[in-house]
Amino acid sequence: MLARCALRRVLRGPNARTRIHARTWQPRIPSQYIPSNDIHTTTRKRPSIIQYALLEKTQVQGLATAAVPSILVPPLIFIGLLLGLWTWKCFWIIVMQNKLLYISWLPPFTRSEVISDYQAECRPVKWEERQIRSLDGTKLAVCEGRIPPGLKNRESMALLRSQNKDCAKLKRKRSVIICYFQGNGGSTPMRLPLLSQVLRSITEASKPAASTTSDSIDTDYTVVALSYRGYWTSSGRATQSGIEMDAQAFLNWVSETYAAPDTDLELVLWGHSLGAAVASTAIATYLPRREDTSTSSSGTSNGQPLPPISRLILEAPTSSIKDMLIALYPQRWLPYRYMWPFSWNTWDIKAKMREIATWRDYSNSPSGSESSASNTRNPPPRSVPPVFILAAEKDEVIPEYVPGQLEQQAKSLSIQIYRKEVLGAMHTEGPQKLDGRKALVQFIIHGTPTSERIHSA
Repeated sequence: MLARCALRRVLRGPNARTRIHARTWQPRIPSQYIPSNDIHTTTRKRPSIIQYALLEKTQVQGLATAAVPSILVPPLIFIGLLLGLWTWKCFWIIVMQNKLLYISWLPPFTRSEVISDYQAECRPVKWEERQIRSLDGTKLAVCEGRIPPGLKNRESMALLRSQNKDCAKLKRKRSVIICYFQGNGGSTPMRLPLLSQVLRSITEASKPAASTTSDSIDTDYTVVALSYRGYWTSSGRATQSGIEMDAQAFLNWVSETYAAPDTDLELVLWGHSLGAAVASTAIATYLPRREDTSTSSSGTSNGQPLPPISRLILEAPTSSIKDMLIALYPQRWLPYRYMWPFSWNTWDIKAKMREIATWRDYSNSPSGSESSASNTRNPPPRSVPPVFILAAEKDEVIPEYVPGQLEQQAKSLSIQIYRKEVLGAMHTEGPQKLDGRKALVQFIIHGTPTSERIHSA
């Protein structure tokens, strides 16, 4: 009300228009709103404050869209909204990529599961939960499964006594620890029935060898499964650097727990999906560490050297995060496939294969052998364990060309590799199928899968 009264006083005074334009800029007012100086005029139209605001807004919009045809304004606004929403989504995908990649919270309530929920499906394998610490002190959960010795060795001991074997041969034992690295999503307990089925198959397949050799009688097979940080009951949040530390701490714990003076200890690394990349990264770091500890005469905390890795199993492996983005978004017009440079999670198996081959070839080269000879007189040549790729024919997650790419990569680096394609199997069904489980068990026992349709380098 006060503003309206002030405006009226200004407009009624002499030289009103001059004072208005002298003090501040005002929008051009149509002629019907300009007061007339005719003394005979009895009715004058004066603009209100709201009309002034509407006139000013109309003039500003006219200046902004003067250079753009009116027919193009709606499409430009629509395209601008799409670009804004896409940029906002890409920003949050980059920022929240760890939450999107490591889906430890699926299925719901998976972190509250316990081993006893699946104990009936795992018999006669007995599972126990262990607590270890990562390299940075993060608390990790490990599931340890084995068949009780009374059930496993009763038949083999009776056969040994019947053949009048020397009991002194029983003093030396052989222990094979299968280190399992799980895939993305879910908890470790939900995978225990599958691991128990594989362990039972290993025990049954190793029994016939007892009639020919006594060494196989004393072989003890144990499965240990790691829960990465942020998974199941492990603390922390999942990141690539953190999971890499978890894998090294896990292998250290296995070496210290199962090493004994009268036991020949071997490690078998088995990774599924994302776990295949974790296992490949772990072995690329473990092999140089083992060589350093063996040359410096410092191994585990109990004085034993780090045990060798005799096998590497890649079940439904991923090649790299870059390849997975391209596979998930095959359309070239989608921008998400081009966002891999902004990812701080790589998990590149092919790069780790090159790293392992470089480490092996450097030792076998003349320059590498001369430099290593200065520390040890006759250093043994470096070797890389054989690799077995267990691929699923109907894998709904991993592209069908990934196993072939990894096989060609290993062949070009002269790494011994075998590949088995399980017919009719989906992403998690490779070891569940009889054909795939048989090849997996034979590779763990003998180092070579004895099954049909096997490709080897």
